[in-house]
Amino acid sequence: MMSVSKKVASANNKFLIALLISFLILSVAVCFCISYFREKYLIMQFKKEYITYNQALTITALDMFGDTGCYYSTDKNVKNNYANCDKFYKRFATNLNVRKYCKKDALSDGCVPVYKSYTAEARCAGYSESMMNRFNQAFVMADSSNLIVYNYPTGVQKPMFAIDVNGNAKPNKSGYDLFSMVIMRNKSGDYYFYPNITYCLPDEKGGYKYLTDIFKE
Repeated sequence: MMSVSKKVASANNKFLIALLISFLILSVAVCFCISYFREKYLIMQFKKEYITYNQALTITALDMFGDTGCYYSTDKNVKNNYANCDKFYKRFATNLNVRKYCKKDALSDGCVPVYKSYTAEARCAGYSESMMNRFNQAFVMADSSNLIVYNYPTGVQKPMFAIDVNGNAKPNKSGYDLFSMVIMRNKSGDYYFYPNITYCLPDEKGGYKYLTDIFKE
C-alpha cells in the first residue's frame, strides 16, 4: 500500500507536470500571438508607406512635367530611362518627410540595419550587402522607415529602391518589412510601381511577394 508521503509526492509531481505543460502551451500561444500581430502591423505599415510613396511618385512626375527620366518602360517603342535618376530622387525626396540622408556608408551612419540576407544574383547587384551597406544612398523618414536607392554600378542610380517599413526594428527580412519598389511607366505615360514587391531581393520563406497578396489582407 502506498504511504501518505508517496501519495503526496506523486500528486505534487503530477501537479508540476501539469503546470509545466500549461506553461509550455501558454508560451506557444503568446509567441503565436506576438508573431501574428507583428505580421499584421507590418502589413498595415506597408500599406501606409505604399500610399505615401505612390502619392510622392505622382507629385514628382507632375513636378517634372510628366518626364522623370527615371523609369522602366512597358512601351516597346519607349526605352527604359535612367538618365535623370539623380535629379528624380532629389525631387522625390522633397515630396517625402525625410529626417536623415546618407549619401554613402548607410549602415555605419545608421540609415539602414543589418538584414537577414542579401541578394547574391549578379543582375541584382544593387541590393548586394556591400551596395546596401556602403554605396547606396539611403534616407530615414520621420516615421523611422527607410528608403534605399538601388545603385549599380556605383554612382549610377536606377528606377528602383527598397523600403524598410519599420526602419531598424526587426525582422529585417525581405517580404516581411523590407520591400522593393520598381518605378514603371506605361504606354500612356502614367507612372506606377511594379506588382512584384520583392523584385531583386532575396526570396525569404513565408514573406509577401506581390502587391495583391498584401492588399487582400
